[in-house]
Amino acid sequence: MFPIVLPVVVGLCALCTVFIFHIKRKDISTQRTPPGPKGLPLVGNLFHVPLKHPWIGFLRIGETYGDMTYFHGLGNSILVLNNHETMLDLLVKKGNLYCSRPYFTVACELMDLVNSTAFAPFGKRWKLHRKLARIALSPEALREYDGTLMDISAILNRSLAESPADFINDVRLAAGRVIMSTMYGISVHSAQDPYIVRAEAAMNIISKAAIPGEFIVDLLPALKHLPTWFPFTRFHTVGTVGREMIQELVAKPFQYVKDEMAAGSSVPSFTRDALTKNELQAERDTDETFEHAVKWAAASMYAAGQEVISSSVLNMIMALALHPEILRTAQTEIDSVVGCERPPSIEDRHALPYIFAIVKETLRWHPPLPMDIPRASTEDDFYNGYFIPKNTTVIPNIWSLSRAPDPDYPPENFSPERFLDTGRIHKPLSPLEYCFGFGRRICPGRGLAENSIFLLAASIISSFNISPAVDGNGMKIPIDVQYSSGLVSLPEDFKCSIKPRDGPAISNED
Repeated sequence: MFPIVLPVVVGLCALCTVFIFHIKRKDISTQRTPPGPKGLPLVGNLFHVPLKHPWIGFLRIGETYGDMTYFHGLGNSILVLNNHETMLDLLVKKGNLYCSRPYFTVACELMDLVNSTAFAPFGKRWKLHRKLARIALSPEALREYDGTLMDISAILNRSLAESPADFINDVRLAAGRVIMSTMYGISVHSAQDPYIVRAEAAMNIISKAAIPGEFIVDLLPALKHLPTWFPFTRFHTVGTVGREMIQELVAKPFQYVKDEMAAGSSVPSFTRDALTKNELQAERDTDETFEHAVKWAAASMYAAGQEVISSSVLNMIMALALHPEILRTAQTEIDSVVGCERPPSIEDRHALPYIFAIVKETLRWHPPLPMDIPRASTEDDFYNGYFIPKNTTVIPNIWSLSRAPDPDYPPENFSPERFLDTGRIHKPLSPLEYCFGFGRRICPGRGLAENSIFLLAASIISSFNISPAVDGNGMKIPIDVQYSSGLVSLPEDFKCSIKPRDGPAISNED
């Protein structure tokens, strides 16, 4: 009897939730909400929310409904922003109202990600995470890692020279080394290192769980009480597996740093600095959850940072394989500024405007987080005559900014010159202004990500010629890449030819 009664009870609870919301919507219905596709009773227009590569679907829908598109139903409100000015108005100027996160049942509750920096709601825990990042990842603190990043770029170049066909794994490994070295002071030696594999597996499952509408339980939280044997409860399995992965991701490297500190052999890292910086002494003395916050703050950047860096560098390699003329121009600039006696360094950034333009164009051409992480409104709000209800999930569609019309350089083209052509009237928006988020929720590790992507890009460009791969008949293999559809969008497997150049240094012997 009980197995039959339980689903019925849960189903009634879900229906009651929807009914109560429907009653409440009578009050909202008198207000003018932003435009969106026509809906149905109770379920609203949620069926119009695209689930595969949603950033592309949202842009198409926005072409009909404007800068803001509103979805609602089953007690949920979703607002998609397709315009930079609107994003700034809501997420920066009204940052206090839009600085929280939506509560995804699978990600936040079943996987326990509510403890992470990215998914923490606005409040004490989130403020402590931000303070940790502000101090341990300040511009001054980042300079401690310049030598580490140089070493990692040199190792990557040697790997590319020795096994160019394995460039995807080599780039993944380099990105993992950046994060493991800077967050924990841990050296990794293989793309199959448990730390790297754990981070990629966890980020893959997190990436899917952070997409609104991916799981029905996120729309009807009462369904979480359904037993695991009940049909359509895959979210239980996903949540359990994800929670176990994330617990290892969070705990093991943190404990490594603690053990190294106890042995007196720790090296500079975000975790060590957060646990020892004088500026954080007051927090350590008064907050009993301080170490818990440090552990989760480091893990948050560990998982996401690896994916963002590897996605960006792989996109750059792909773009240069498709555009040999851009690669030649970039190599000429590096040769004239850096020469052949040493590899490029972070200090060369301002002397290498074309290389930096390639980095910016790479981030624009395919943003690693094409929708950023959704926000949640903490109060009812009015904007441009529209009513935005409390607890609305707000999605800044970064992809729409990357595809803004440009009369001189079409948005689908890879053209670094769009950021260097000072003589034209149309001034493009730099992706550095939107790829890492907005306002209070801007990515705390953006400085490290920018430095890493620039240095890895400059190092590869200075040392290698890149072109499409050829088959056994000498014919070029087309590069037609598909992208993953989660929070971080990664290029799937593609082939290209990477060969050392004659002249510039491949490795940093120092």
